[in-house]
Amino acid sequence: MFLNIILLFIYSLSGVCSSVIGIEPNQPILVNINQLNTSVIVRNLSVDISYVTCQVHSQTKDLTLSSSPTPGIGRSITGVDLGMVTVLEANQTEVTWYIMSNQSQDVQALVAVFPISGNAPLIGGCNLEFPLENDANLLVSYTTTKNVVEFQWANTPLGPRSTPRQIMPTCEDQVYQDLLEYSIHVRYLPGNNLSPERYFEALRKMLTPEDIIQNGVKVSSMTNRDISQKPEFLMAAYPGTGVVYTMVVTAKTPTGVNTAAYFPKVTYSCDLQQRGGCTMYGAAWLGLCCVLGVVGVFLSFLGHRFFKTGLFLCAFLGFCIIYYSVLSLYSTQNYIVLLSVTVILSVVSATLWVVMYEFLGVATISVLLSGLLAGYLFSSIVFYTPFGNLSYWNRPFNYAMAFTCGVLAIPVFILAYTKTLNILSCSFVGTYLIVLVPDMFLSSGMKYVVLTSIRHSTDISYVNVLNTAPFTIKEIILTCVWFLLFLLGAFIQFYRDWGRQDFPSSRRRCGRRVEPENDRVPARYSVDPEEDSGEDPDERSPLLRHTVNGHHRDRALIPPS
Repeated sequence: MFLNIILLFIYSLSGVCSSVIGIEPNQPILVNINQLNTSVIVRNLSVDISYVTCQVHSQTKDLTLSSSPTPGIGRSITGVDLGMVTVLEANQTEVTWYIMSNQSQDVQALVAVFPISGNAPLIGGCNLEFPLENDANLLVSYTTTKNVVEFQWANTPLGPRSTPRQIMPTCEDQVYQDLLEYSIHVRYLPGNNLSPERYFEALRKMLTPEDIIQNGVKVSSMTNRDISQKPEFLMAAYPGTGVVYTMVVTAKTPTGVNTAAYFPKVTYSCDLQQRGGCTMYGAAWLGLCCVLGVVGVFLSFLGHRFFKTGLFLCAFLGFCIIYYSVLSLYSTQNYIVLLSVTVILSVVSATLWVVMYEFLGVATISVLLSGLLAGYLFSSIVFYTPFGNLSYWNRPFNYAMAFTCGVLAIPVFILAYTKTLNILSCSFVGTYLIVLVPDMFLSSGMKYVVLTSIRHSTDISYVNVLNTAPFTIKEIILTCVWFLLFLLGAFIQFYRDWGRQDFPSSRRRCGRRVEPENDRVPARYSVDPEEDSGEDPDERSPLLRHTVNGHHRDRALIPPS
């Protein structure tokens, strides 16, 4: 404390007002940063420590972190989630950083300092583009559908300072670079929760490699073996839902396996300064979702009983997906216009689909669309899992063919049992629509199952995006509710339609029905009622009662000439 007072007095004499933060290594703390320069000092560093990192995180206000009292190019960085890597000299035991703010009010920030041993990789040590010499910051840019996470390659371990070491980077040596593997980890914040408490809570759990592996979800990994490989990851974006991105680099050396963590970065895929733009769906979408929930209740429990109505609803949903995907690819209109045109075309197409059943009366063809809709949902679930992040699906043809096989899976195996296919498809799709209602109000991630597939069909480049979405306790509960509702809906429909006609009659079937009074059996095949002997037939009786000895009765009575 006495030393801190002396330092503050010295800085005040030099014309620079400053405050000193008393921080212990590996113990993040929340501090309020004002317009005075704030110093972060770490002392008594052992010879086993090769470099030290300092991180500063604020949710919305920019701060500047510098290695000198005066910021400048190459020695300072400005942002909301930032950090610096300081490589220690041979006899250095103390490091000082400076945090600066140009905000009129105090800025709450999370500050953390981590000493790193010489056996760990030097994060950001092969920097070519970022402002600092050794830059372990993540650069995140976003659109409404994807986040681009860029980083700089790491360097091999520097070794302890107690022994002679090679300080110069070995970034050009591919043998050393092959020892490093990079993995990206994510942790989602609660949906539409923009509070600073949740922000700092999530960051605390993603600072060290051990915490990242325990609290985060590993999405993908890469190496620097391929020269054309860019140091970046493409991630799915959901505006309004916060996510923490960070990376762990692993060095597999003869001395063992050692890891180091890049500085975490939080993004909401929107501008927090304009909170209105951080809502993915507004009141109109909530109302639409409630309508879909009512449709889902009907399909789940009455979809087969009222076959033609269920057929119209399934056809409408299926054509909506088709038309919206096609229009989005070949039109530049906004999504309001696209949705309006999609709804109109889908209503017309669904009506024609029902009319086709009325005139053809072929239930197999009509039920096929319901099965394809259920197959689309099934395939979306499969590619929503880590299976969808395999590098094999980065080619559009591979993804399209695999997804199509998933769509065809359900109708191919159950199409022979048309009634069963229709009941299961209606229950499967209907219960998903029911679950979407609490999903929207709870801001959970069940809607992203289908949304991810729609993004793939409307954006060709989306095949390179890694599918990540929150799957917390809320999603687990909703998934269980979906499964139970599906079993309940299918059971009720099977029970109510047990012993009933599989499908209702169509106009074609009614037109072909022969009534007794309109019997048009040819006269030569008719039998007069009075000619019927009324005797029980035996083995000698002819199969056709209008024949005699196997010949037509009229011809049998004509004597041979």
